[in-house]
Amino acid sequence: MRRGRLTPGRLTPGRLGRRHIAAAALAVAALVAPVIAGPAVPARAATRYLDPTFSVTIRRNVVYGHAIALDGTPVELRLDLYVPKDDTAIDRPVYVFAHGGAFYSGDKNSGDAPTWANELARRGWVAASINYRMGTSPVVYPVDETLERRQIDVARIDMQTAVRWFRENAVSLGIDPGRIAVGGSSAGAITALGVATGADGPLEGDHLGHSSAVCTAISIYGATDPATIGPNDAGAFFHHGTADTIVPYALGVASYDAMVAAGLSTALHSYPGEQHGLTPASQLVARAESIQWLYDHVVAAPGPCSPAVALDSGLPGGTQTPVTGPAGRSAVVSVVAVDTTGAGYLQLLPCGASPGGWANLTTDAAGQIRAGLGVVPFGADGRTCVYNQTRTHVVVDLQGTFEPGALDDVTDVRLLDTRTGTKPADGSRVTITGRPDSTAIVSIAATENVAAGYLQVLPCDSPPGGWANLNTDHADQIRSGLAFVRFGADGRACVYVQRSAHVVVDLQAYLAPAAFDDVADVRLLDTRAGAMPTSGSQTVLTGRPDATGVVSLVATESTGPGYLQVLPCGAAPGGSANLNLDAAGQTIQGLAFVRFGSDGRACVYAQTATHVVADLQGYVAASAFIDIVDQRLYDSRTR
Repeated sequence: MRRGRLTPGRLTPGRLGRRHIAAAALAVAALVAPVIAGPAVPARAATRYLDPTFSVTIRRNVVYGHAIALDGTPVELRLDLYVPKDDTAIDRPVYVFAHGGAFYSGDKNSGDAPTWANELARRGWVAASINYRMGTSPVVYPVDETLERRQIDVARIDMQTAVRWFRENAVSLGIDPGRIAVGGSSAGAITALGVATGADGPLEGDHLGHSSAVCTAISIYGATDPATIGPNDAGAFFHHGTADTIVPYALGVASYDAMVAAGLSTALHSYPGEQHGLTPASQLVARAESIQWLYDHVVAAPGPCSPAVALDSGLPGGTQTPVTGPAGRSAVVSVVAVDTTGAGYLQLLPCGASPGGWANLTTDAAGQIRAGLGVVPFGADGRTCVYNQTRTHVVVDLQGTFEPGALDDVTDVRLLDTRTGTKPADGSRVTITGRPDSTAIVSIAATENVAAGYLQVLPCDSPPGGWANLNTDHADQIRSGLAFVRFGADGRACVYVQRSAHVVVDLQAYLAPAAFDDVADVRLLDTRAGAMPTSGSQTVLTGRPDATGVVSLVATESTGPGYLQVLPCGAAPGGSANLNLDAAGQTIQGLAFVRFGSDGRACVYAQTATHVVADLQGYVAASAFIDIVDQRLYDSRTR
């Protein structure tokens, strides 16, 4: 974010920065010079946020997030919080600092991290020194190993999580969520620059309802990839020794030059002949100049210099967005809401049609990532629309298409809504009515639930249990998903409600009799009987060879945010997901169309360690469904 841009320049002796360096040198001299009698000089009142006026209170080991370490184990992310003692201000700026150590050593109490946090808090800032995830070996430039890049990425993600944590707790911490800056030394500087130029790119970490954008960064012998810098990023103040070969000086200059080219507020102070680390005297100069820079670019910025929330970048509430797909065909699509601003729904519908009456996906809070399936007819022009009730980002992926005649894609109609009457009690069943002796695709939702539990669609005379169509993991949630329902000869099926909740069921389509082999539901996988799949693992599902199965997929006891993806075993994950998690401890369920290979195998990739449960609902006939490699049709985050 750019506010009050200064003319960029390199702060080097004899050039633009001489006045700043001289002022800093005087400040340093004042710390060590003896008192000499002389003419009285009028006293200058201390300037809040610029001059040290407070003593400091430190809160140690504050948990700001949860994550998965590079070795797959869950970790708590902790920071030390430095606040000006007895200060009653409620709109204070924030400075978040990351330590150095080549992304494999050090912590929030090492090196110059405590000094930076303490010096800012003495001036009235709320400051933090953070711990972040690290690897087991140092990152060495040039970076060319996938693991090294992941070490850099997770550090950046953790600092972004810290920034969002401050925004989520702005009121209790007495801070201004629109005035946050970051900094660091060495690896910490690389991390801070990644936050300044990464904005809200990654969708990992806690507190996703808030932005990780910042006002500016302080880089103490750090650098970043110049190719990642753009005009909407935050600028930075670089301090770098010209003889630095650990983080090469030339790379720091290239980062600075890229910020200049992008029009960002930036400056570079080069320290001739100095190596990685800077001398003690130079460190004092760098700190004095940086404090002035932070005052100018955070405190004195005209208005908030970084957004308090990131969600203004999503689609405004009430938007209908055209999505282009296979013309004149009915298709299965995955629809995802990302960075939600609150409770609401997504609905796939003909462009121009009035929304409401039913939904494909529901959300119940800000900051969620929710995914679900929908069956949607694309018009003769190849278009359908996705309606978002509240502001959110939207992602749509094509999973496959139905052959003509395989699907009776009826106008969606509500089959059940218990909210018009008495809420179903624990262990009760409610009846839904459809076309006799047919298999239908329905959207099923639970709302106003009293506790964790599940919904199961089943023949009205069958005992419940063994599998589920929808799960909730705590009270007062809104969860929805797709289900395949077999209506009996009397046109009835039942919804079993394990724990009291209102139930909503919407009909989406009927399948032709030969299009779907509606087998008795069977459990294909339940990892809870053994070890939890680790982050980055692939777990095998076994089904009918060379067939497309409809599978209910569940992630439970999750250790953090992440996703599940069903894919050919050994294939590279990414690009799409079948199920998303946005916090630890969740139970999330969704439907997936799974293509089993000639050996009858498919795999479930778990980005984050979690238990996985998979239940088979049936097989789609080869003549009825074209199961394509998932194709992204729309992503509002890239527009």
